[in-house]
Amino acid sequence: MTLTHPTLYRGMAGLLVGTSLIVLGTPAGAATGDPSRPWVVGQQTVPFFNRAEAISEVVFVETGRDDDRDGKSDRIRVELTRPNTAPGAKVPLIIHASPYFAQQPRQEWETDFFVPYGYAVATVALPGTDFSTGCADVGGTREVQGSKAVIDWANGRARGFYANGTPADATLWGTGKSAMIGVSWDGTIANAVASTGVEGLKTIVPVAAISSWYDYTRGNGIPFFAEHVTFLNDYVSNYFSQTCRDLTPVLQTSSDDPTGNYNKWWSVRDFRINAAKIKASVFVVHGLNDENVKTRQFGEWWSELSRLGVERRLFLHQGEHIEPFYDFGATYSTPLLQWFDYYLQGLDNGVPQEPQAIIQRENKTWSTDAVWPPAGTTDHILKLTSPLGQAAGRLSASAAAPSLAERYLSFTQATAYSRDSIVANPTQTRADRLVFLSNALSSPVRLAGTATLSVRVQVDKAAAGLQARVVDYSTTGSAYVVSRTIADLGHHRGWDKKRELVPGKWYTLTWEINADDRIFEAGHNLGVVISAEKPNPLIAYAPVKVTLDTEMSTITMPLSGDLRSLARPAERVRDIRTTTVGPREPTRDLREFVREFVEAGRAKTR
Repeated sequence: MTLTHPTLYRGMAGLLVGTSLIVLGTPAGAATGDPSRPWVVGQQTVPFFNRAEAISEVVFVETGRDDDRDGKSDRIRVELTRPNTAPGAKVPLIIHASPYFAQQPRQEWETDFFVPYGYAVATVALPGTDFSTGCADVGGTREVQGSKAVIDWANGRARGFYANGTPADATLWGTGKSAMIGVSWDGTIANAVASTGVEGLKTIVPVAAISSWYDYTRGNGIPFFAEHVTFLNDYVSNYFSQTCRDLTPVLQTSSDDPTGNYNKWWSVRDFRINAAKIKASVFVVHGLNDENVKTRQFGEWWSELSRLGVERRLFLHQGEHIEPFYDFGATYSTPLLQWFDYYLQGLDNGVPQEPQAIIQRENKTWSTDAVWPPAGTTDHILKLTSPLGQAAGRLSASAAAPSLAERYLSFTQATAYSRDSIVANPTQTRADRLVFLSNALSSPVRLAGTATLSVRVQVDKAAAGLQARVVDYSTTGSAYVVSRTIADLGHHRGWDKKRELVPGKWYTLTWEINADDRIFEAGHNLGVVISAEKPNPLIAYAPVKVTLDTEMSTITMPLSGDLRSLARPAERVRDIRTTTVGPREPTRDLREFVREFVEAGRAKTR
């Protein structure tokens, strides 16, 4: 297992060290073997075109739908920038579709960066946003089909017009090969359009993107906020049509906040369901500390792509909900350009032989893995065992059967929500949590992928939610919350139906923890902290007592490295006193949550 090493990229006749690209090939503008593509040198593109001389135009693409019911085909506003090529030369198209362009300037970094390399770049307003007609619908069919129409236009299957009504023909300058890229909602629409299987979409780059809107707005049956869908739709919609305005309460009602159930309305917005239709390659980008679009979104998506054999790559960093171009420079843009050169320009630059995963480690160095999860990663079942006379229980693969007195552990959550501070000082007794600690690790252990928690519990109320946090306890007093996930006990039989609980009855609830990639260093303790959670934001909270059966409760973790510390029977652990708890936990303010969602990726554009 390679834990850390410098990032080196030798593709594209260049060497990447840190965030600086040293180009070793022929300089831009030099002669190539293909005079029709002077922006190609050998097996790489070079910045041949002058950005200031690029052609800019506005096109309106017909969707063939009339969702706003004005009697006309809805039209998508496309602001296109393309290199000023010689007559007859054709270039591929990079599409950045977004619902935000009415609130944010359309000048995206992709235009300035990619146009000189021989790419056209289009910024596309989703239906019902900015100056596109039709209706927005929070990730639903209207948005997906409206965005897909731009791919169809690039391939001559849909009509486009300039503002004066004259036809706009993309096949005159375009190859028909397209990509989609974007952060947050923008990256989400890339996932969505790819899942339609549209011809001509060759690759997508979903950055901090949603793969299932249900899992974005809910944690296993618990809505994160009340009326989340209304807030999102109101934020982006232009409401040119009263039909679109009237749609908003329908969307909110269909999302079913009162139960938190997964239903047909959510399945339309679950792009993992149609992952088998994907014909594009996928370059997944996500922040390991993103608590807005949580890491489960990339983890579940990656698992489906892997299962289906989709060509894919992964770029994970230690940031939050951000646009990585501004923070990581060439460390990000160089492999991305190489990726586009391969899938859009058709250049044989060695992309299939490059490492599948590029990962920023905890100390901010970069590492790569041939595959992800890395070779040697296997699922290990760790038992949540009795506390051996200490305040914390134990976490190990081997455990003796507890005595009856130690088998059942209880706690009472007095407040509606717990904060991350609940993980502090894990060896001290607290009445509002359960803590389970591994033996001190004798060697580094790496978690890569998605952990699954299964607990057998009983409660004293008709409704209850749970929260689990996976924590890295260091030898220096820091407690790092690696991942956290909530779940509604009332959905113990499935996320499609909430059930009233019978106080005192035993239930088994199994749910996945947000995906992650973290190295637990030697001497550290791996911890799991369980607390209660308000099961729905629409109902009043009553303090709930939870009793957990340690004999029937486990966590399954994808681990690699020297696991002997975890395989040994549980031992008494050192007294752990924490001085810091991090990183930043998610906000509980809906307005701030939405602000992060729609603006964080653009914070450095101005």
